[in-house]
Parts: sequence; structure tokens; C-alpha cells
Amino acid sequence: MPNPTGYNGQEGKECNPPDDVLLQAFKDYARENSGSGLEWQDQLIRLKQDFNLSIGKTKLFGLRKQLGVPSVRRAAKELHPTTINQQVVDIKQNDTLGMWGVTQLKGRLANQDFLVPRDTLRAALRDNFDDEFEARFIGKKRSQHRSPLNALGSWHQEHADGHEKLGEQALRIGKGIHLPIYGSKDQYTAWLHALLLMPNVRRANSIAHYFLDLVEGRDYRISLQLTLDMGAEIGDMVKIHEALRRDAAPLFVPSEFPFCSTIPSTQNTPIESFWRWQRNGEGKSIRFVLEDGSASGIFLPSDDIHKQTFYWIWVPFIQERLDLFRDYWNNHRIRNTKDKKNASGLSPKNMFLNPQLGRPTARDCSIRVRPQLVADLREAYGGNEARDHAYRFVSRLFQAEADGAYVQLGCPEISLESIWAVFTAVVTILESDATATQ
Repeated sequence: MPNPTGYNGQEGKECNPPDDVLLQAFKDYARENSGSGLEWQDQLIRLKQDFNLSIGKTKLFGLRKQLGVPSVRRAAKELHPTTINQQVVDIKQNDTLGMWGVTQLKGRLANQDFLVPRDTLRAALRDNFDDEFEARFIGKKRSQHRSPLNALGSWHQEHADGHEKLGEQALRIGKGIHLPIYGSKDQYTAWLHALLLMPNVRRANSIAHYFLDLVEGRDYRISLQLTLDMGAEIGDMVKIHEALRRDAAPLFVPSEFPFCSTIPSTQNTPIESFWRWQRNGEGKSIRFVLEDGSASGIFLPSDDIHKQTFYWIWVPFIQERLDLFRDYWNNHRIRNTKDKKNASGLSPKNMFLNPQLGRPTARDCSIRVRPQLVADLREAYGGNEARDHAYRFVSRLFQAEADGAYVQLGCPEISLESIWAVFTAVVTILESDATATQ
């Protein structure tokens, strides 16, 4: 029979983790729920889950005090307003269009272990970015009516899709200039599995290696079902998922538990709605700066050195921002929705690890697969050479040359404000080197 608990074998013996490990765990708990942290009851559950440590409320608070665990309440007493203002100003440098409100900033700061009370953060935003408040909440568009989604729990239905709002047709900053993204998201908890830049999100072999990487990175686990748009790029991923599930969980009958569901993009709401959120957050600021570099004449897409340097500098920068956004998203608190059948009211991370917190009848539906089969499938789809092709925007040779130019410059900080200046400096060195070798 399928294992609904998600556990394999027997639980280990209770252990007391080292103080530094326990302190880091408490810091991680504090990041969740948009920086408000886990409730004490949830902390007890996670301590049991993470370390098999069973303690009560009194012991919990004693441990936190002993370790000096940071908290929002302590921050309200200890942080100076000047420090808070500086942190807000620093992080808002990546919000060029002023789309981040109190909740999003609170969660992002918490991911940097900087806990700020909501009221204090609101005051800091009012002091420094007061003009954004009115602009941010202009009348909302009426949304399309949709039926409530309903999954068995975490790992039941995994939604995946490509996002091309930074694609060639969307950016229009040069022929062949594109920065497509592919992502996967759990339906029940809204947990974001991955968000990756790839040269081509419409190539079946590339998405196959994306999925194999995802399986490996999740300790060789897959969801019960994939839910995807009806694009040609999903074919190999669907075949891989089916092969892995047939091998690991043959008792799940496809007629009752389908391997995959393909639906129109407009109905793939869990991942499509995420693109809208990302587009109105940091993604919109990044696009603004990208287009500004082209419009101002800094970036010449017809020049090969410009084109390759563009990818060399922008791909890792945007991927880093996507990783930060993923951390923010998985730790932010999802608004409690009365009519929602899937989980709400807590952070995606907490509900993903403990699905019963979102609904008592929910369960972990993950399926653990054989690592050797994953390796065999990797070879069947071209091995590591094909995997490298799936992610590589520039050649290894150009990567080394651009890295060398960057070192010559003293490795300056790259931010939304400085990225085009660093781009220009690297291009100047590369062009000089190319002229010298002619």
C-alpha cells in the first residue's frame, strides 16, 4: 500500500543538537510567516521533526532565552530607528518601481535575519517612501471567478510552467536577447519548488534536465501528479515522471491517480498567479532597468561582446534575485481564506513540511524514487553534456575571459543601480583585449 505518512523506516532516537545548530533552526523559524515567525506550537512540531526533540512550552522559551534567539519583540526594544531606516533604504534599492509593501519588506528583511515589528517598518516606509503608499493601492481589477482548488496535501499536485515576461518579444531590447524562467509550485501549500533562468524553456530536453535536477535536489522525491500547460516542451518531463512513479509506486492506479494533467494556461492558476505576483514585485523593477540600459544606448545587442557580457552579468544577478524571492515567498504568510479548500493562514514552508496544519485530513503525498534510475534517465537524455547545454548562456571560454576582466576591476558590487556601469567596464576591457590580439 502507498505510504501516506511520508516516513520510511523507524524514527531515530531523541538527540540534543549543538547550540549553534539549534540557534540557526530558531533563526530559520523566525523567518517564516513573512517575518512574524512560527507560533510556539509550530516550533515544537518542527523541533520534533528536525531533531526528534520533544519538549514543552516552558522548556522552549527557556532554550530561546538561553541561546539569545532574536525576535520581533526584542528588536522593537533594541533596534535604533536610524538602523531600521538604513536597512529599509538598502533593501529598497532593488525595488526600483516601488512595488514592495510592508508585508513583503518584512519578509525580505527577515530572510536576512533582520526582524522588524510591522508598525516600526510601516513608519520607516512612511518616512522614506511615503509617495509609494497611494500609488501601490490604486483600484484593483476585477478577477475572473474560479472554482476552489483542492489537493490531498503537499506533493499531490505540482504545477510547472515557463515564464517569458523577460523573453525576447516581451523585452524587445535586441534580437535573440531573452531571459526565460521556468518554475514549479506545490498546489496545496503554494510552496515554490524552483524558479530558474534557462536559455530555452520551450525545449523538451532542457526541461527534462530541469526536472531531473529538481528530483535530485529534493532528495529524490516526486509529486504524485504533474499539472502542466499544453506545450511541446513538457513531453520528456512527463515521460520521466511517469517512469519514476511506475517504478517507485506501482500501487497508485493511473485511472485514480493520473501521472499528469494538461490544462490551458489560463486554468493553470497556481503557477500563473505566481508569475503575476513576481511581475508586480522585483521582476518589474528588473525589467525596468534592463530596458533602460538598452534605451540609453549602453547595451548594443548587435555587438557580440555586448551580447555575451549581457548574459554573463545579468543571468547570475537575476538568478540570485529569484533565489531571494523564492525564500521570501516560501516564508511569507498566506492570507487566511475562508472558502479555500487548500492550506492557508500559514507560511508555505510550514504547511509543506506539516500538511496537516493546513487541514487535518491532508497528508504528505511525496514518492521517493531510486537514485540509480534518475541517473540512468539522465544518461538517456544526453548526460551531463546535455544538462550543461540546458543552462549555459555563454561559452566556458567567454565566461573565463569576463571573469578575468571583473577581477581586474577589483570585483565591484553588482546591484540594480550599478549593473550597467560594471557591464560597461567589463566590455571596455574585453574589447581592448580583443583589439590587442588582432
